[in-house]
Amino acid sequence: MKSKPYFCLLCLVMLLAASAGRAWANTAANTQIINQAQLSYNDGSGTKTATAGVTVTVSLVPSPVTVEVGSAQSTSYNGAGTTLTDSYTLTATANGPDTYTLGSAVTGSTNTSAPTATATGATATLGATVTALGSTTTVIVVPSDGVSDGKVNGIGAGDTVKIGSDVRTVQSVTDNATGTSTIVLSSPLTSAPGSGVVVGQQKVVTVSVTAGTIGSGGTDVQVSANLTVTSQTVPNPAVASATAIINTYTSGVATLAKYVRNVTTASGSGSPVNYNSVSYYLSGVTAKPGDTLEYLLVATNSSTTAAVSASVITDLLPVDYVTMKTGVYGGANKDVTYVNETGTASQLSAAADADAATYNATFDTTQNAAKGKLTVNVGQGATNLTGGSIPASSNVKVLYQVTVKP
Repeated sequence: MKSKPYFCLLCLVMLLAASAGRAWANTAANTQIINQAQLSYNDGSGTKTATAGVTVTVSLVPSPVTVEVGSAQSTSYNGAGTTLTDSYTLTATANGPDTYTLGSAVTGSTNTSAPTATATGATATLGATVTALGSTTTVIVVPSDGVSDGKVNGIGAGDTVKIGSDVRTVQSVTDNATGTSTIVLSSPLTSAPGSGVVVGQQKVVTVSVTAGTIGSGGTDVQVSANLTVTSQTVPNPAVASATAIINTYTSGVATLAKYVRNVTTASGSGSPVNYNSVSYYLSGVTAKPGDTLEYLLVATNSSTTAAVSASVITDLLPVDYVTMKTGVYGGANKDVTYVNETGTASQLSAAADADAATYNATFDTTQNAAKGKLTVNVGQGATNLTGGSIPASSNVKVLYQVTVKP
């Protein structure tokens, strides 16, 4: 029977100890605990006083940040250095400002070799404090941090903070060196916080993820990368590790087919391909000197999910036997027809000008020393300088005509 009071007393001691630990963690770091004592005495000539004071500064208690993981990313694969940027939102949960080391790593990949993941900053510093009594929904009262520098425990005007479940922007700060300071929010909280609530700064950090070298064209590359956030405060740094984000680099696969027809005298064998109600053939076409031939080039992206980029069609004409015809597609200098992925046709000049087609009839070192080289930059976004993108399950066409030399 005597053991019961002892047991209850032990429980009470443990409860008080646990409560003390929580109270310490919920007192803002850098808070100045000032305790001043006074002695009153009479030295024979009258009452005199003597004072003695001491200041205790509350220490930082490291705490893991909370990490909100951004959405999965996707882009077209365009070489080993193709990069996607993952985002993570960090929120401080400590009782004061802390600096965190950022780390990242590839956690998995498919259809690639040597992908990389690199945090775009080596560190992130997050301010934090704890509410005191007297806060309203827009004016947050917090302990002063002992320094008058326009910020309270690293939190200043323009920063984003999280208080309870509310995320708000700081409008202004009244920073006093001692006593209490105030943080004014740009919009009200859902409710006024009591004392002991963490005011944690929130920041977005990023990780740059490169695709690496693709294994098999036409199959998407996937790279998963994560983020680690480690407090630099010793001896027991707090570590947060974010769930990996999946990055997809879509890869299309294109083919090129070439057909021809004799415009002067129809000929050909096998199953023709029809464009604009005209038949073009892979074989069996014959021609006499003076006949006109029309070539049809079809570039097809057979992927159902991914575009192909930097698309350029080149054709080397056998200029010893044929001459390229000019002005055959609806006007002067309209030498090539281009049909885009929607079936819309446009007419291009073979001259080296502002459109996407160029024909080099003679030897020219600026055109890769090619004689009779026709170049057409095709796809969405193509210019006279670069090729464009052919969407998934789409094709583009190029048509031009030549005359067989006598």
